[in-house]
Amino acid sequence: MVEMECDARASSKACLLNRSRWADMLRRILSRLNTADWLTLLYLAFISVLVIITRDNVPRWNVILSLHCGLSAMVIALAQGREGRARLLSHWYPVALFGLFFEEIGYLVHAIHPGWFDDWLIRIDYALFGVHPTLWLEQLSNYWLNEYMQLVYTTYLLLIPGWAAYLWWRFRERAFETFIVSMCAAYYLSYLGFILFPIEGPYHKLRDLQQVELAGGPFTALINLIEKHARVHGGAFPSTHVAGSVVVLISAYRCAPRLGYALTPLVLSICVATVYGRYHYAVDVVAGWMMGVVGCYLGAKLCGSNKGPEKAGAPLTSSQESGGE
Repeated sequence: MVEMECDARASSKACLLNRSRWADMLRRILSRLNTADWLTLLYLAFISVLVIITRDNVPRWNVILSLHCGLSAMVIALAQGREGRARLLSHWYPVALFGLFFEEIGYLVHAIHPGWFDDWLIRIDYALFGVHPTLWLEQLSNYWLNEYMQLVYTTYLLLIPGWAAYLWWRFRERAFETFIVSMCAAYYLSYLGFILFPIEGPYHKLRDLQQVELAGGPFTALINLIEKHARVHGGAFPSTHVAGSVVVLISAYRCAPRLGYALTPLVLSICVATVYGRYHYAVDVVAGWMMGVVGCYLGAKLCGSNKGPEKAGAPLTSSQESGGE
């Protein structure tokens, strides 16, 4: 009897020891996750749960679920190697995931609502401007304006990784981290907006009223090629083109004001191009600006840095320390 009690106590102690070890290991794993990791994992988890609940409305839901499980494991694994060989990838991976998550919206857009809510935004646009902005802008169409608008719209694809690279090169990781977290907040909230409020956009909804072809040269041909193979039917409200550009602009004014001034015309041109090119309603642009501002606010709060470049990451070079840039 005594021996049995001893065995039970030993077994109980062993179980408690094993639980303690597992708990310690879990704490170590979670402690290495940064803010961008947590936001990405939360987004992956939310969409995964949504896909399971609404799987009858989501094409290839099992593929999406498997992909999200794999991406979650990747994020956790990269965080564990952040101080080693995976350092670069562990900080930069969200930039690649933004595009993947955007393309995924084509499968998720009708997970909750089976139809489109474009009529609401069309009425708001008309109430604000007295015209349909995308149709009114047709009267300005010409070869060179079409080329410029498509050029700045395409430039957006380089704007975010380009600015991220600048922050990585010129500033310490804190400024880069704040920017990435701001992008995560702005984009992930926008993607949820796509699902909760499906909008197909004027390119589809107002096609029968469009009377002018936006013809141009090489940049127009390039964006048409990109849109042909990567256009997402439903990723319209809010405009992520605008949201991402606004996050870059605010980050620039915080860390390098001169570059902020230089980027302002480009960001404003991107806003116009989204409507001119029939990708978005005007109200999508307003919502995109709001989402960009919200993303930057959350990024600053979550990273504890909202007082300029000194807090966002001290400059690496002596010229920056003396006020250059």
